[in-house]
Amino acid sequence: MSPLLAVKNLAVRADMHGRGFHLVEDVTFSLEKGEILGLVGESGSGKSVTCRALLRLLPGANLAITAGEILFEGRDFAKMSDAEIRNERGASVGMIFQNPASHLDPVMSIGDQVAESIVLHRNVSKAEAWSQTIDLLRQVGIPDPERRARNFAHEFSGGMKQRAMIAAALACDPQLLIADEPTTALDVTVQAQILRLLIDLRDRRGLSIILVTHDLGVVAQACDSIAVMYGGRIVERGPKRDVLKAPFHPYTARLIACQPAHGAGHGLMPSIPGQPPTAGDMPPGCRFHPRCDLAQASCRELIPHLKERVVGHLAACPVTELSS
Repeated sequence: MSPLLAVKNLAVRADMHGRGFHLVEDVTFSLEKGEILGLVGESGSGKSVTCRALLRLLPGANLAITAGEILFEGRDFAKMSDAEIRNERGASVGMIFQNPASHLDPVMSIGDQVAESIVLHRNVSKAEAWSQTIDLLRQVGIPDPERRARNFAHEFSGGMKQRAMIAAALACDPQLLIADEPTTALDVTVQAQILRLLIDLRDRRGLSIILVTHDLGVVAQACDSIAVMYGGRIVERGPKRDVLKAPFHPYTARLIACQPAHGAGHGLMPSIPGQPPTAGDMPPGCRFHPRCDLAQASCRELIPHLKERVVGHLAACPVTELSS
């Protein structure tokens, strides 16, 4: 059976100040129906650009997809016309964002914003769209939805705004939900509530989810599989348990080591030395080599590509490939 989503060799280029460089290169992964994929990496690794590229929502006219396929049920989003991809947004794929306050219209009620998408894509009356909106707000855990649907964004807490964004993303019953760091701006208790909501929606609706995060604790709790990004490339991907238990890429291993311990800690928390590369100034060869204590001479010259180490578990590191 074919996956719901198959991304193959995706590349996104930026042209700025008379020169061009890639923000994302050679990104390949797939997503099955009902699967939650955690897309992990430090800020600037290319996670959000990758997700926006999937829906052709790149933030700026100077950004463009230059290579690759985005196959959703066999249809290539990368080759669709602007009108065709607009019809897919919301209807086939929904997206929720890191900061809901900046994506909710301050002069429209929450209910009107959710209902607007239903009217647009489902061709139903406003009365029916409003009824469906109330039901959606109830499903995502907003109390007293008949009343709260008439509220505006400033009358909602951070957690309630994120729930409203999830309701809007689910308004047309998409098969895939892209959640771009949906819990980052929330306190720990509300984070846990939102994660439980996403897992529950997956279980009830058979929804597939791409969950973008820099928090491996979130991945361990919610995801089935992991794709780790660094410097605009995927450096490791595989089943969650395999990647967290036995990572093959040094960057993945360092990320895991940096997670806070559950018990009382001793000394300083481990960190990865140095800084992630900037998009316009990528190092040659493996992009992690300036920060890697396993780097060899070849790492500074050749870009490694993903290779399968065990069934379903791939990594892009020739050094650990030789030692494993």
